[in-house]
Amino acid sequence: MKNTFKIMTISAAAALALSFAGQQLASAAAFKDIHNVQGKEKIIALQNSGLIKGISADLFGPNLSITAAQGVQMIVSALDLNLDTIRFVKEPHATDYFKNASDSAWYAQALIIAGVHGLDLPADLKPGEKLTREEFTHQLIDAIENSGRLPMIKPVVVEYTDQDQVKAEYSGSIQRALNYGVLKLDASGKLNPKLEITRAEAAVAISNALAYLKAHPAPGTVSGTITATEAVQFIKDAAGPEVKLQIKIDPNMSVTRESFTSLLINTLQTSGQLPMIKLIPVEIKDNDQINTLNSGAIQTALALKIVKLDQDGSFRPQDGVTSADAAAMVSQVKAILSGKSAK
Repeated sequence: MKNTFKIMTISAAAALALSFAGQQLASAAAFKDIHNVQGKEKIIALQNSGLIKGISADLFGPNLSITAAQGVQMIVSALDLNLDTIRFVKEPHATDYFKNASDSAWYAQALIIAGVHGLDLPADLKPGEKLTREEFTHQLIDAIENSGRLPMIKPVVVEYTDQDQVKAEYSGSIQRALNYGVLKLDASGKLNPKLEITRAEAAVAISNALAYLKAHPAPGTVSGTITATEAVQFIKDAAGPEVKLQIKIDPNMSVTRESFTSLLINTLQTSGQLPMIKLIPVEIKDNDQINTLNSGAIQTALALKIVKLDQDGSFRPQDGVTSADAAAMVSQVKAILSGKSAK
């Protein structure tokens, strides 16, 4: 089948318009079933901001469990993750990223967004399966660290009585969630990781995560081109904070697409993180504007879909790199390193 070039976008308003349960449900009226719910003020604030919806016009269903698909929708909506800056060579489908998904289901767009942004979700995710507290927490922490480009922290280890019940792969996320204030233990010092998470608990965790992000704004979030200092932060986000970079340029100098791409690829290659590929060079219309020393790195980035050419085949090497450009490149790198990159 011939693939046609398409640019797919979803606005923040459109993402938020997708209901929590896949239906268009009004949320203007105050929820009548959260009066005795812990964290009700946070739920109301999220409702007023349009970040969550109820199960009906005036009911939130705080004690109902959430499914994997509902959890993804809640996370991408609250963090305003979208496809606005992403260009596709073919129309994306949810099943490109999650084999058990349905491309016609209400949650399809949310799963595409999650897949494109490289969120740490299982490839065999079952959309209708109920989420546990540890699963949702891990997914939320991964999402805020991915989208917020938060600095790596050395968490103060929090002891809790049922930590032996937490999956090993979730233990780091759980500790950071406790340190970020996203998650709290119950009165007896338990996490209850295997319990299904309720809508109220998920909403409170989302609220706490947004509060942490607000208190720790990401670098390079302003419009315009990034500086060399910001470029280093983006690259360390992609390659890992332990990677040492050496750039002999003014820290406040704007970075070009050519220099940023070259530094990113060379950092990943020298740290042994990029997969081995058979490089087939593509024709670049403005290749004569690219320094020959950087051409290999740029060809590698194109092959791995970390960067893309314009519709006319130009790379625009001397253009500045915006924070949105850099964030999109970092997201693709993370997807590659996690083995979830779109082929």
